[in-house]
Amino acid sequence: MPDASANPVRRYHADQQIATLLTVVSMAALGLGVDVRTVAKAGDRVTGAVVLSLIGLGGISFGLLTLLGVA
Repeated sequence: MPDASANPVRRYHADQQIATLLTVVSMAALGLGVDVRTVAKAGDRVTGAVVLSLIGLGGISFGLLTLLGVA
């Protein structure tokens, strides 16, 4: 079986690479440096979009952690 699940070490390595990639992407997103006061001044629609985006990203992160069996 050439499947990655047949070799747990290879699967762990692949999971580790995915985790590293997601960490780099999240750190880049944090580096954007959004000022909360600026978002609040932009209005309710922008604030709502930011909050929904953060909730969505949190949901995706939790889903990936659950899928990978970490959480």
